[in-house]
Amino acid sequence: MNKNGTTTTEQGASAIEGRIEGIKESVKGLVDKGERRVDEIRTRVVEVKDEAVTRGNQVLDQAVTFIRANPMKSVGIAFGIGYVGMRLFRR
Repeated sequence: MNKNGTTTTEQGASAIEGRIEGIKESVKGLVDKGERRVDEIRTRVVEVKDEAVTRGNQVLDQAVTFIRANPMKSVGIAFGIGYVGMRLFRR
């Protein structure tokens, strides 16, 4: 027994418990930080997806407008692209 009435094993156990609590708090902080980061990434991914869909719809609308305004040019362009594609993939 020590002067204050505790044994060495009690002090050791108390020190270990203190370390364990410190580790728990550190891990909890890391988990919270990770959750915040995941939420930030998820938000950014949704924003990028929405932006891509918006741009895709704009391009599609422009293509539809061009095709309706120039049907013969559209057929000629489609034929040309098909011909070039056929020549490239046939080799």
